[in-house]
Amino acid sequence: MVGLLLRVILSPQHLEPVVFPYYDEKAKSVSIAGDFNAWSEPIPMATKGARWGKSFFLPDNARIEYKIVVDGKWILDPENPAKIDNGIGGENSVWTGPKYRFTVHDKAPKHPMTRSEIKVGGRTIVVFAPKQSTGLPTLIYGDGPNYEKNGRIQNVFQNLVERGKIRPAVIVLVPPIDRMKEYGNDWRPYGEFIFGQVLPAVCKATGASGKAADTFMGGSSLGGLISLRLAEEFPQQLAGGIHCQSSAIQWSALGLKYNEAASRAKLRQISGHTRIWIDWGDFEEKLTEANVKLSQDLELMRRPFGSKTTPEGHTWTAWRNRMEAGLTYLFGK
Repeated sequence: MVGLLLRVILSPQHLEPVVFPYYDEKAKSVSIAGDFNAWSEPIPMATKGARWGKSFFLPDNARIEYKIVVDGKWILDPENPAKIDNGIGGENSVWTGPKYRFTVHDKAPKHPMTRSEIKVGGRTIVVFAPKQSTGLPTLIYGDGPNYEKNGRIQNVFQNLVERGKIRPAVIVLVPPIDRMKEYGNDWRPYGEFIFGQVLPAVCKATGASGKAADTFMGGSSLGGLISLRLAEEFPQQLAGGIHCQSSAIQWSALGLKYNEAASRAKLRQISGHTRIWIDWGDFEEKLTEANVKLSQDLELMRRPFGSKTTPEGHTWTAWRNRMEAGLTYLFGK
């Protein structure tokens, strides 16, 4: 809640009071949790008989996902019909401020890329490629199934190509087997798998370039962290660019503390030709702080990079909302 209180103090002109009501005659305790408190300990609602409620001051251009907790059970807000797939097998309720705008072109493009599947090392790698893919760069994402289903990367990317904003590329979506290990302490075997098996197989199937300068990698949360890590440790294979969305560089439980995975010494290992994009939300607490620190360090190093923040949380809608800006920075002329 500290981050929210700071925002209230620093930018009151952009905040408005928002009340979340709930009605239940049998409930003994009702609370609420969501992006506004980084999904930490649910915040108790005040009550007057069967009427429960909690008020916040929220940015008028914010988008907040949340849930009501009734007697320990997490439920959607029955007073709010707006809901969305949360990407982890459930749904969240959604509040959007009057000035929030979602302007990403994520509908099916006029000329969709061809979708194919390649079996590599016991995994099914999904590849999206234009008809003419010989010599094109590759863009590899961890959490591949989520980037296809929830990120709609194949639509967002191709729509940008058709609008003349970026150059075409081959998109490679890699599913994790053990996400915590592969994106965490077992990053080296994962990197060797990506550059030693996945990339050669994709280049053979599509004719893509495969050169380091034409190889890009991206991901969200831990996927953003592993993209940063592999750019540091495999600069001879990954030197095109990295698309880091809400990178979980603050997560010390993995042994990848900020001063290790994103120290200036490690950042200097990234190829000087590599384009770096980082984006994050205002409602991601320690992750927000860590990404702010990362951007400050890059500035002090005078290392060019692109970035964007939005008043959103750790969600797929937020990552999709910032996707066009990142892709344009990485693949724009």
